[in-house]
Amino acid sequence: MTTVNYRSKTTADELYHLAKLAYGGSPWSKQIFTHDLLNKWVSYLIIEIDGEAVGFVGGTLIVDELSISNVAIIPAFQGQHLAEQLLLEWFDHFPAKTRVMLEVRHGNKRAHHLYERIGFEIYNIREDYYSKPKEDAYLMDLYLPLRK
Repeated sequence: MTTVNYRSKTTADELYHLAKLAYGGSPWSKQIFTHDLLNKWVSYLIIEIDGEAVGFVGGTLIVDELSISNVAIIPAFQGQHLAEQLLLEWFDHFPAKTRVMLEVRHGNKRAHHLYERIGFEIYNIREDYYSKPKEDAYLMDLYLPLRK
């Protein structure tokens, strides 16, 4: 039987390692994660499967707006709805009426489906925002609490 646990205690090394595995090279440096962990407005949540850290979500809460900076699940555990479970668990830590925002590449269809399934909606598009390859960014948001 698989055991799923969540924890907020983490290190920059752990976050960097998970991001490196999840993205095939971390888009963020260890220094960025170190800086984040020192910021009282930044929050991370780790998901563990049978005691092994397999992913994380992170973001910054300013007053009533939570900006998601990253959602990462290592490849061996992708496609199992763990990112959805992780986000839903994390959202429970924030007050009602919090606006949750993120941006996602136009071409990242798996992420689009995940975010739409949770309840995110596109509220704007940043044209040619990403490079390598050049793509639009979809800005998405939702308000907590989620409708069950």
